Amino acid sequence: MKKVLVTGATGFVGNAVIESLNRHGYTPYALVRRGSEKKLVHPAIELYGDVLDHVSLSKAMQGMDAVIHLVGIIREFPQKWITFENMHSRASENVASAAAENGVKRLIHMSANGTRENAVSMYHITKCRGENAVTSKGLDYTIFRPSLIYGPQDTFINMLAGFMKKTPVFSYFGDGSYPMQPIYVQDVADCFVKAIDTPETIGKTYSLCGPDVVSYKGLLKMISGILGRNHLLLPVPEIFIKAAIGMFGKTDWFPITKDQFIMLTEGNVCDDDSAFRVLGIERHRLEETVRSYLR
Repeated sequence: MKKVLVTGATGFVGNAVIESLNRHGYTPYALVRRGSEKKLVHPAIELYGDVLDHVSLSKAMQGMDAVIHLVGIIREFPQKWITFENMHSRASENVASAAAENGVKRLIHMSANGTRENAVSMYHITKCRGENAVTSKGLDYTIFRPSLIYGPQDTFINMLAGFMKKTPVFSYFGDGSYPMQPIYVQDVADCFVKAIDTPETIGKTYSLCGPDVVSYKGLLKMISGILGRNHLLLPVPEIFIKAAIGMFGKTDWFPITKDQFIMLTEGNVCDDDSAFRVLGIERHRLEETVRSYLR
């Protein structure tokens, strides 16, 4: 069986990828930091290392047939060296370099929908730098750019539902029309795993979105209905949200950061579903899937 190293293996998407690798007959190796092993939900061979430590990363690459690089963040904690520049740009540079140095030609890389050089958010800018690092090493790469990823352990839909369970009144930003096209975590994981041995995907960059487009306000209405509530949804002008983010956006407790707000208001949809056709994956529908795990 092919050996596949997974970075970010203990995260939300990482655990889904480990499960998919097992299901599709690969041997998953999880790059973990000491103390984080308990976050692995599915069987994997643990290799200790860090994407910012070239020595440990290079050692973990030895003997691998492929690497799936998933490390990424949506909130910075500079005091812990957890920044977009470190986790997106430098980590991707390190992973791609270590793969090239150790003869691991196949690399599947997770970026993000909306990634581009002229982006407004540092999240997308550093994701773009990470992509550039991956494409510059002569590897057989495939880059996936998922939209908002949801599932039983997600931090967005579950967060909204948690707040909405506590109150009959809930607010939304601006006019709430911002479009999004969430994709189920298992569909994302299966794309990464099936791409390993699908030559047509080599050298390609794919957006990954679900089959359903919904507005932010529409998503809140959907969650309210699934919870069996009838929330009164009230608009909050964007200017007030921006002011609050300016004051509290860098704190751990505030629910949204500047970059997250920028990405929300930009919208998060795709106009290309070719990855699913190439890989033979039928996507989960949004409402029925959320209903299956949200209570």
